[in-house]
Amino acid sequence: MNKRTWIICTTTVLLLVAVAVGIVYHFFRHGQPLVFEIMPGETVSQVAQHLKEKGVIQSTTWFKIVSRLSSSEKDLKAGKYNLRTNMPSEAVLNCIKSGVCLHLAKFTSLEGWRSEEIAEILSENNITNPHAFLEIVRMRDLEGKLFPSTYYFTENTPAWAVVNAMTQEYNKRVKPLFLQYPTNLTEKEVLTLASIVEREAIYHDERPKIAAVYLNRLKIGKRLEADPTVQYALGFNFNENRYWKKGLTYRDLRDDSPYNTYRHNGLPPGPIANPSYESIKAVLNPEPDFDAIYFVADNTGRHDFSKTYNEHLLKKNMYRRK
Repeated sequence: MNKRTWIICTTTVLLLVAVAVGIVYHFFRHGQPLVFEIMPGETVSQVAQHLKEKGVIQSTTWFKIVSRLSSSEKDLKAGKYNLRTNMPSEAVLNCIKSGVCLHLAKFTSLEGWRSEEIAEILSENNITNPHAFLEIVRMRDLEGKLFPSTYYFTENTPAWAVVNAMTQEYNKRVKPLFLQYPTNLTEKEVLTLASIVEREAIYHDERPKIAAVYLNRLKIGKRLEADPTVQYALGFNFNENRYWKKGLTYRDLRDDSPYNTYRHNGLPPGPIANPSYESIKAVLNPEPDFDAIYFVADNTGRHDFSKTYNEHLLKKNMYRRK
């Protein structure tokens, strides 16, 4: 190999290495993750400047050039995005335009929450307007169908979209149970009883037993006398700064709300909370051949079941002494 050829080969190799290093540096040297927000009405120049200040891009000039060649200002929609420091301008623009990098707020709705509690957490996470959310829930009579689960929403999601996501999850998860376990109860009655079971039970294995107790009481025309229905009727307790008042009094039990199952026979007018899959299944598939009609908390989170009132009274006094 003559000297000229050797120089050409060496130069070519060095150029290729330089190009490769440049490509790797430009496209793959991503840094720390961060949440970047584009404010309503911001121009491409303003977005570029803020991206550089956050360390996302290196050159505002190149970002503006790429932006004008590949998109318009309308593509830079206001919102929060999951980006990283040291990203290529091309990757940033593609990420924002496609919506792939939209920052989603994690929202978990717990089993046994009433719709007001769900609305409060949605509001705290800036996900949706709580008043609009509750208005839709009440208008469509959806208490009990806001399925407890973890959801991901963008901030300021329309209330109807949040409601639809939760009810769609209910339809997907719960509706098949009604086909699997036929019942004489209506869907609303099942959800109403399941919501009471949800507020009473802690352990999954007790849910079918508690459901059986309430179904037995309904069958013989005995009032349910379920504390959670009174708690629901009382609403928000300002002294405890919470829903679901803890220490119910005899005066509370005399509350004349139609939801008070100490005063009124049968089921309350509707669900008092949004029950879990397990509680709904327990109502549709209660503990077989379980003839108890009373239960009392045993101070461990579990319950002790009784067939007669005398037996129930003895157990109740025993756990109170403990």
